[in-house]
Formats: sequence, structure tokens, C-alpha cells
Amino acid sequence: MSRRTTTVTVGTLIAASLLLACTACGGSDESGAHATPTAAAKSAVPHRGASATATPGPAAKLAALDGDLRPADQYQQVLTALAPRCKEDLAGLAAVVDTTLKSLKKKGITDEDEFGVLQKLEASVPSGKPKTDCASEAAAYAARRDGN
Repeated sequence: MSRRTTTVTVGTLIAASLLLACTACGGSDESGAHATPTAAAKSAVPHRGASATATPGPAAKLAALDGDLRPADQYQQVLTALAPRCKEDLAGLAAVVDTTLKSLKKKGITDEDEFGVLQKLEASVPSGKPKTDCASEAAAYAARRDGN
């Protein structure tokens, strides 16, 4: 198993554990008044009986962009792991992924998808540091893919 795969797997497991713990410990106040990654993650996962017309969260938007090749919860796990390291919020990170993929496609690079770009961004942003401008990291990745 490569180092990148191991890092992504460990990050995904940690994010899933944190998400489960936060969901289990969450109070009854789901008004959305708290703009934390946990609150954003909870709002992206529909509640039982929730309408299918509810506004999709960032993970659901990315899953829809990739043609629903991967479930939104896979995107949510990586977004949740990446969000504490980035200046952008979850919606901002989804926009960064979409913009980066569009930039790559303009350059004729078609071997990437939304999930791959998100994984590469998650692997390239170190944890335990001050928050990073992940849009800049993604732009640097796109520039490197240009072959220069």
C-alpha cells in the first residue's frame, strides 16, 4: 500500500470516527446556528424522512458532479478530514475541487475526477499546521499537472 493511500485511508477513518462521535454526542439544537465543520457535515446528510428536494450539501454536490459514481458520504469523509486544515469551509472546498477539475480539463487533462482531485488536495495539505489556503494548493497542483 502506498504512503498516499495509507494517509488517505487513515484520514478517512479518523474523519468517519469523529463524525460518528459528534453525531452521537450532538444536542437537539440542529438550527444550523453553528457554522462548524460538524454542523455542515450533519446538514449534508439527510435525516430520515427528509425531503429529496432539500438543498444538497457540498459532498452531495461533488457526488452529483461526478455523475454519482461515488456516494456523497465518501466525499463527506474526505471533506471533513480536510476542512480543519483549510481556510475554506466545506462549500468553499467543494468549489475549489470543481474549479481545479475545470482548470485541468481546459488543459486537456482528462484522467482526473472530483474525488481524485479532492484526495490529492487532502494528501498535500499537512495537518497540525496553521490553516492553509487550499485554493492556492489546488492551483499549484493544477499548474504542476501542466507538465511544467
